[in-house]
Amino acid sequence: MIHPPRKSVTRFFIPLIDVLILLFCIFLLMPFVSGPDTPEPGPNPKDKTPEEAMPEDVKLLQKMLKEERMKVSRMEKEKFAKLTDRLAVRVLEIDPSNGTLFFYDPAREDVKTDADAERLIRKQKDAANMGGGVKDVFFLILYPRRIPGKPLSPFPTGTQEDQMKRWFKDVPFGFDIPALSP
Repeated sequence: MIHPPRKSVTRFFIPLIDVLILLFCIFLLMPFVSGPDTPEPGPNPKDKTPEEAMPEDVKLLQKMLKEERMKVSRMEKEKFAKLTDRLAVRVLEIDPSNGTLFFYDPAREDVKTDADAERLIRKQKDAANMGGGVKDVFFLILYPRRIPGKPLSPFPTGTQEDQMKRWFKDVPFGFDIPALSP
Protein backbone atom coordinates (compact mmCIF):
# COMPACT_ATOMS: atom_id res chain seq x y z
CA MET A 1 0.00 0.00 0.00
CA ILE A 2 1.15 3.58 -0.80
CA HIS A 3 1.62 5.88 2.14
CA PRO A 4 1.42 9.69 1.90
CA PRO A 5 4.75 11.41 2.52
CA ARG A 6 5.43 12.46 6.05
CA LYS A 7 6.86 15.83 5.09
CA SER A 8 5.24 18.35 2.78
CA VAL A 9 6.56 18.55 -0.79
CA THR A 10 6.56 22.36 -0.71
CA ARG A 11 9.24 22.27 1.98
CA PHE A 12 11.52 20.85 -0.71
CA PHE A 13 10.49 22.88 -3.80
CA ILE A 14 10.47 26.45 -2.38
CA PRO A 15 14.21 26.50 -1.60
CA LEU A 16 14.88 24.82 -4.96
CA ILE A 17 12.97 27.55 -6.83
CA ASP A 18 14.92 30.25 -4.95
CA VAL A 19 18.21 28.69 -5.98
CA LEU A 20 17.08 28.40 -9.62
CA ILE A 21 16.04 32.08 -9.72
CA LEU A 22 19.42 33.09 -8.27
CA LEU A 23 21.27 31.03 -10.90
CA PHE A 24 19.17 32.55 -13.70
CA CYS A 25 19.96 36.10 -12.52
CA ILE A 26 23.67 35.29 -12.47
CA PHE A 27 23.35 33.92 -16.00
CA LEU A 28 21.74 37.21 -17.15
CA LEU A 29 24.45 39.34 -15.52
CA MET A 30 27.40 37.39 -16.92
CA PRO A 31 27.76 39.38 -20.20
CA PHE A 32 27.94 42.66 -18.25
CA VAL A 33 30.50 41.46 -15.74
CA SER A 34 32.82 39.57 -18.08
CA GLY A 35 35.46 41.49 -20.01
CA PRO A 36 35.98 41.47 -23.77
CA ASP A 37 37.04 38.21 -25.40
CA THR A 38 40.33 39.65 -26.60
CA PRO A 39 41.97 42.66 -25.02
CA GLU A 40 41.94 45.73 -27.22
CA PRO A 41 45.43 46.79 -28.18
CA GLY A 42 46.49 50.21 -26.95
CA PRO A 43 47.93 52.84 -29.25
CA ASN A 44 51.49 52.09 -30.20
CA PRO A 45 53.62 55.25 -30.32
CA LYS A 46 55.95 53.70 -32.89
CA ASP A 47 53.10 53.12 -35.37
CA LYS A 48 51.85 56.71 -35.14
CA THR A 49 52.44 58.61 -38.37
CA PRO A 50 51.84 62.34 -38.57
CA GLU A 51 48.97 63.36 -40.82
CA GLU A 52 51.02 66.04 -42.50
CA ALA A 53 54.71 66.51 -42.11
CA MET A 54 55.67 69.96 -40.88
CA PRO A 55 57.92 71.87 -43.22
CA GLU A 56 61.36 72.64 -41.88
CA ASP A 57 61.76 75.94 -43.72
CA VAL A 58 61.40 78.79 -41.22
CA LYS A 59 60.13 81.30 -43.80
CA LEU A 60 57.40 78.93 -44.90
CA LEU A 61 56.37 78.33 -41.28
CA GLN A 62 56.23 82.09 -40.64
CA LYS A 63 54.11 82.58 -43.76
CA MET A 64 51.69 79.83 -42.64
CA LEU A 65 51.49 81.36 -39.16
CA LYS A 66 50.71 84.79 -40.62
CA GLU A 67 47.93 83.36 -42.81
CA GLU A 68 46.36 81.56 -39.85
CA ARG A 69 46.49 84.70 -37.71
CA MET A 70 44.76 86.65 -40.48
CA LYS A 71 42.03 83.96 -40.64
CA VAL A 72 41.54 84.16 -36.88
CA SER A 73 41.29 87.97 -36.90
CA ARG A 74 38.81 87.90 -39.82
CA MET A 75 36.66 85.35 -38.00
CA GLU A 76 36.71 87.46 -34.83
CA LYS A 77 35.62 90.54 -36.80
CA GLU A 78 32.75 88.59 -38.37
CA LYS A 79 31.70 87.29 -34.98
CA PHE A 80 31.63 90.70 -33.38
CA ALA A 81 30.10 92.53 -36.34
CA LYS A 82 27.24 94.81 -35.43
CA LEU A 83 23.75 93.45 -35.70
CA THR A 84 22.87 96.30 -38.04
CA ASP A 85 25.54 95.11 -40.44
CA ARG A 86 23.89 91.69 -40.66
CA LEU A 87 20.21 92.64 -40.42
CA ALA A 88 18.03 94.66 -42.77
CA VAL A 89 14.73 95.79 -41.24
CA ARG A 90 11.81 96.49 -43.56
CA VAL A 91 8.87 98.37 -42.04
CA LEU A 92 5.34 97.54 -43.15
CA GLU A 93 2.24 99.30 -41.85
CA ILE A 94 -1.40 98.39 -41.40
CA ASP A 95 -3.94 100.86 -42.80
CA PRO A 96 -6.26 102.00 -39.95
CA SER A 97 -9.25 102.43 -42.27
CA ASN A 98 -9.42 98.89 -43.72
CA GLY A 99 -6.56 96.80 -42.25
CA THR A 100 -4.62 96.51 -45.51
CA LEU A 101 -0.89 95.90 -45.21
CA PHE A 102 1.21 98.45 -47.09
CA PHE A 103 4.74 99.79 -47.47
CA TYR A 104 6.48 102.65 -49.25
CA ASP A 105 8.90 101.90 -52.11
CA PRO A 106 9.04 104.96 -52.89
CA ALA A 107 5.27 105.21 -53.48
CA ARG A 108 2.69 103.36 -51.39
CA GLU A 109 2.22 99.71 -52.38
CA ASP A 110 -0.48 97.50 -50.88
CA VAL A 111 -0.06 93.82 -50.05
CA LYS A 112 -3.41 92.15 -50.65
CA THR A 113 -2.65 88.66 -51.95
CA ASP A 114 -0.19 85.83 -51.45
CA ALA A 115 1.51 86.75 -54.73
CA ASP A 116 1.99 90.35 -53.53
CA ALA A 117 3.57 89.11 -50.30
CA GLU A 118 5.90 86.69 -52.13
CA ARG A 119 6.94 89.44 -54.55
CA LEU A 120 7.63 91.81 -51.63
CA ILE A 121 9.71 89.20 -49.75
CA ARG A 122 11.75 88.30 -52.84
CA LYS A 123 12.31 91.95 -53.76
CA GLN A 124 13.42 92.91 -50.24
CA LYS A 125 15.77 89.91 -49.94
CA ASP A 126 17.38 90.77 -53.28
CA ALA A 127 17.77 94.42 -52.25
CA ALA A 128 19.34 93.42 -48.91
CA ASN A 129 21.85 91.08 -50.56
CA MET A 130 23.01 93.65 -53.09
CA GLY A 131 26.42 95.09 -52.43
CA GLY A 132 28.10 91.79 -51.62
CA GLY A 133 27.05 91.52 -47.98
CA VAL A 134 24.56 88.82 -47.10
CA LYS A 135 21.94 90.25 -44.78
CA ASP A 136 18.91 88.75 -43.15
CA VAL A 137 15.68 90.63 -43.77
CA PHE A 138 13.38 91.25 -40.80
CA PHE A 139 9.85 92.44 -41.58
CA LEU A 140 8.48 94.74 -38.88
CA ILE A 141 4.70 95.12 -39.15
CA LEU A 142 3.36 98.20 -37.38
CA TYR A 143 -0.17 98.31 -36.05
CA PRO A 144 -2.18 101.48 -36.86
CA ARG A 145 -0.94 104.56 -35.03
CA ARG A 146 -2.84 105.72 -31.96
CA ILE A 147 -3.85 109.33 -32.31
CA PRO A 148 -4.94 111.10 -29.11
CA GLY A 149 -8.55 112.21 -29.22
CA LYS A 150 -9.55 109.78 -31.97
CA PRO A 151 -11.03 106.30 -31.47
CA LEU A 152 -8.74 103.29 -31.75
CA SER A 153 -8.83 101.53 -35.12
CA PRO A 154 -10.60 98.13 -35.13
CA PHE A 155 -8.08 96.84 -37.68
CA PRO A 156 -6.47 94.46 -38.26
CA THR A 157 -9.08 91.84 -37.56
CA GLY A 158 -8.07 88.41 -36.34
CA THR A 159 -8.37 86.89 -39.82
CA GLN A 160 -6.27 89.68 -41.35
CA GLU A 161 -3.58 89.16 -38.72
CA ASP A 162 -3.59 85.39 -39.32
CA GLN A 163 -3.29 86.01 -43.06
CA MET A 164 -0.25 88.26 -42.48
CA LYS A 165 1.33 85.58 -40.29
CA ARG A 166 0.82 83.02 -43.08
CA TRP A 167 2.42 85.33 -45.64
CA PHE A 168 5.57 85.80 -43.57
CA LYS A 169 5.78 82.35 -41.93
CA ASP A 170 9.07 81.46 -43.70
CA VAL A 171 10.89 84.72 -42.93
CA PRO A 172 11.63 86.54 -39.66
CA PHE A 173 8.88 89.02 -38.83
CA GLY A 174 7.28 90.71 -35.88
CA PHE A 175 4.40 92.98 -34.92
CA ASP A 176 4.89 96.24 -33.05
CA ILE A 177 2.82 99.15 -31.80
CA PRO A 178 4.18 102.53 -32.96
CA ALA A 179 4.64 105.42 -30.57
CA LEU A 180 1.84 107.96 -30.06
CA SER A 181 1.54 110.55 -32.80
CA PRO A 182 1.79 114.18 -31.67
